[in-house]
Amino acid sequence: MRKRDLAILMLSAFAIFFSLQHEGDFSFREAWMHLSDDYPIKYEADRLPPPIVADLNGDGKKEVLVATHDAKIQVLEPHSRRVDEGFSNARVLAEVSLLPDKIRISSGRRPVAMATGVIDKLRPGQRPRQVLVVVTSGWSVMCFDSNLKKLWEVNLQEDFPHNAHHREIAISISNYTLRHGDTGLVIVGGRMEMQPHISLDPFEEIGRTERSADQHRRNLTEKEASENSGTVDLRHFALFAFAGGSGAIRWTRKNENIEEHSSDASRLIPQHNYKLDVQALNSRQPGEFECREFRESILGVMPHHWDRREDTLLELARFKRHKRKILKRTSGKTINYPFHKPEENHLPGKDSTKKISNFIGKAAQYAGSAKPNKPFPYIPTITNHTQLWWVPNVVVAHQKEGIEAIHLASGRTFCKLHLQEGGLHADINGDGVLDHVQAVGGNGAEQTVASGSMEVLRPCWAVATSGVPVREQLFNASICHHSLFNLFQHGEYSRNFGRTHDLASLEVATPILIPRSDGHRHRKGSHGDVVFLTNRGEVTSYSPGLHGHGAVWQWQLSTGAIWSNLPSPSGMMESGIVVPTLKSFSLRVHDNQQVILAAGEQEAVVISPGGSILTSVDLPAPPTHTLVTEDFSNDGLTDLIIVTNTGVYGFVQTRQPGALFFSTLVGCLILVMGVVFVTQHLNSIKGKPRASSAQ
Repeated sequence: MRKRDLAILMLSAFAIFFSLQHEGDFSFREAWMHLSDDYPIKYEADRLPPPIVADLNGDGKKEVLVATHDAKIQVLEPHSRRVDEGFSNARVLAEVSLLPDKIRISSGRRPVAMATGVIDKLRPGQRPRQVLVVVTSGWSVMCFDSNLKKLWEVNLQEDFPHNAHHREIAISISNYTLRHGDTGLVIVGGRMEMQPHISLDPFEEIGRTERSADQHRRNLTEKEASENSGTVDLRHFALFAFAGGSGAIRWTRKNENIEEHSSDASRLIPQHNYKLDVQALNSRQPGEFECREFRESILGVMPHHWDRREDTLLELARFKRHKRKILKRTSGKTINYPFHKPEENHLPGKDSTKKISNFIGKAAQYAGSAKPNKPFPYIPTITNHTQLWWVPNVVVAHQKEGIEAIHLASGRTFCKLHLQEGGLHADINGDGVLDHVQAVGGNGAEQTVASGSMEVLRPCWAVATSGVPVREQLFNASICHHSLFNLFQHGEYSRNFGRTHDLASLEVATPILIPRSDGHRHRKGSHGDVVFLTNRGEVTSYSPGLHGHGAVWQWQLSTGAIWSNLPSPSGMMESGIVVPTLKSFSLRVHDNQQVILAAGEQEAVVISPGGSILTSVDLPAPPTHTLVTEDFSNDGLTDLIIVTNTGVYGFVQTRQPGALFFSTLVGCLILVMGVVFVTQHLNSIKGKPRASSAQ
């Protein structure tokens, strides 16, 4: 065989081999749907909670729980047949009505929040069964077991005025207990808001003075209503703790002595109060601490953002005071109490960073142990004196106004951290200080002021600041039409460079943080790239600059995740409003590698952290909720659920395994041809006749 022919065969084999490596890509296929009647939504309070993916009865198969406008909770069986024919109807396994048993009145029974969780203390070999907790618009808290049988119901309507709706609502379910004999713990928190009675023209421009007067009048009305009726102050986030098995109230946190200046929004704006500091923002009550004393614990519950009612979140955490570095150690034996988290013990001469040695050590320890199966951790009853390091001591409420930590045993406020509304709150540069990133669209952009400065933000502009209160500005950068080589990023010329004049309809989604590895260990949820999304489908990524200051432009994509919403008065929404999605998720359930999901009105795209589009999904209808990323097919791959006005649609993630066997054969063929090529080359050198020296 000639060398030329052999070289051509080798190039062809290499081309086939590398083309086969790209056949392991993934896509989202249409799987199931559950249609519903088109219900007109006039106010934002009429929105239903998003679906929940959970395994209620512990049989290993997950179900999808969907709320309906006729006061029902339906349990769907999401099939994952990988077919190309399109959507097929999901089977309804069971449904439960939220109406009263005797009087079938639907008023105040519409679900506004629901959650699932385990309240029983699990034993080895026991299947976890979950309960369902639903909160209705009339403040009825209901708990159902895994078979949708009602366990208990508590009505809290008398604590709230009747002409108010839920502005914030969240549920927390756990198997911790506050008293001996209880089964689990259910915590419900929310804040109410008065119903708007005046319908305004959507295109009417309301001046800033008129809005301030209306807000002041609303605050006075809410204050008078709370004082006259003795109910919960509408400006306050109320919490209720119930025993999970019986529904008995363990503690309530309804009202606090809110000072007069805290209700005035003008005092929270730096332009109106030059003495604004952390003490003015976070006025503390007796027994309440400052959140800066728990700075590491605060960063542990980040990132934080709030856009809609479903963004309100309750999570259990362990708060501990900031531990200062010990400069000098005293001689003596170190005593570790059981309520302190044990420190890592690094033996001399052993490198704990090597994976092979760690694996061998764990294998030897496992083989030499008499009980290889570890028992379930001990879950004690939480009291005021519980100090075990693995037991949470606070419940953290992610609210519209910021972060609030409530003592889990007593219900008193532990610490409260007011954060500026809108944007992302996280430690983006990994320096241990809380940062704030905000982006501005065209609707009301000239009235948005950068936190901690007098600068008025313009459309297509993002600003990141550090500290609460603001200490310094980290960066300001453009998120639209990035200029070539980023030459004019920080100048006035860059604000208008390559910019169109039609910015009134520009909308931006809340930015997200994608973790980025730089060779150092960082706290979870800190140090990464900040990703922005506009309603034109532009996705932009910035990373923190050197020493955490400045921003480095990474990439920008033009995608099909576009949407458009007409301006509407506060509290009202049109039936065709589109809720965009910008979030990070893992393609596999137990994978730490995250990708970016951006969705608009007709299309959703999955983007890698490096800025390449992995796949795209055509949406059946404009989404009314943020896309749900859960594994409903029980295959370990994350699937998508889209909620629209017409129903709920499920997309299953499918992967093409690729021709692994054929790739192996092609690789072996390449090796054989390489050996033949080298052998022929050596034989040709040996077979050449030597040139004679004598003629």
